[in-house]
Amino acid sequence: MLFTPALRRCALACLMLPSSLFAQIPDFASPEVSAGQVTLRYFAPKAQAVSTVGFRRKDPIPMTKGADGVWSVTLTGLTPDIYSYTYNVDGATALDPRNRGVKEWIVSDNTVDVPGDKPSDWAVQAVPHGVVHRHTYASAVGARELSFQVYTPPGYDPLAKTTYPVVVLCHGYGDAETAWVLNGRANTIADNLIARGAMKKAVIVMPYGHPVPLPEARRDGYWRKNDTAMEEAVLKEVLPLVERSYRISRDAKQRAIVGLSMGGGHALKIGLGHPELFRWVGAFSSAAPEEDRETLFASVLKSAKAKKPATPFLWIAIGRDDFLLQRNEAFTAWLKQNNIPFGWKLSDGGHEWTVWREYLGDFLPQLFR
Repeated sequence: MLFTPALRRCALACLMLPSSLFAQIPDFASPEVSAGQVTLRYFAPKAQAVSTVGFRRKDPIPMTKGADGVWSVTLTGLTPDIYSYTYNVDGATALDPRNRGVKEWIVSDNTVDVPGDKPSDWAVQAVPHGVVHRHTYASAVGARELSFQVYTPPGYDPLAKTTYPVVVLCHGYGDAETAWVLNGRANTIADNLIARGAMKKAVIVMPYGHPVPLPEARRDGYWRKNDTAMEEAVLKEVLPLVERSYRISRDAKQRAIVGLSMGGGHALKIGLGHPELFRWVGAFSSAAPEEDRETLFASVLKSAKAKKPATPFLWIAIGRDDFLLQRNEAFTAWLKQNNIPFGWKLSDGGHEWTVWREYLGDFLPQLFR
């Protein structure tokens, strides 16, 4: 490398910096995890107040400042879960720079895994593991490059004559196609369920849920346009690409679609709207349709009135503290009114990954039986 006079001066200046400058930040770990307990630390020597926001607590958790300028707090009695948090530093939101676990959403949070006495379904265990593949394609629907992910189960053989059931797994408004792996641990949940014989081996397809580009704000017209584009992208682009690349069944009895929040709405509209393509439908904390139900679900209504077995298996789950609870209750009331059978789970929790991981672990074992 050729050192110019300017580079030499810069290098000499760096060597002459006092060592005390590098010693100002103490050496500490954050987060520090043990059974049911997490200690968090944040260096802010000039801050007046620092608190932790998250861990499913409604109020900020005050932190205590040490003589070295490191603020800390220890949380105890935590149940096994993947918790999210940020810091509030004198009114400003900050991430934990010592924690590499970051959840991408509309806003970003840090994450920390708190294990229990027994490993959870979302925890990596000593079992055979599947593979997560990433695909990018030129979307005519989205008029740009879009991506999707595919999970193939342990032992998947691309040359086998047999085909695998397929599950289309949709994400929420603030997420992307990677969310169900990074935050939902869908691949790990599937690995563990398959290992203990609770779930049939299946290929899981995770499409990108915003073929219409995200608006700067939640504009009213966005939802309908994106829902229409999503149906077209899944049915005319993603599934045909997967069919050409993977050994998946084209039989509706071997196909499922499920999602959370916005993706739950996608699953309902696509799955119930096309019972000839999907016989298994799931919706977690979903943006359930509030209008045009008779048009969207004409085929399902027709088969329900005729008492034919074409009505798909439908399973709906939501938390008691979810802001979409009333919307889901109104939708299930409509299903009952029209004699459309469905399964229902009302759990503790709100609009969060804690419940969605649980719901996926409940839903997958019910499929293709």
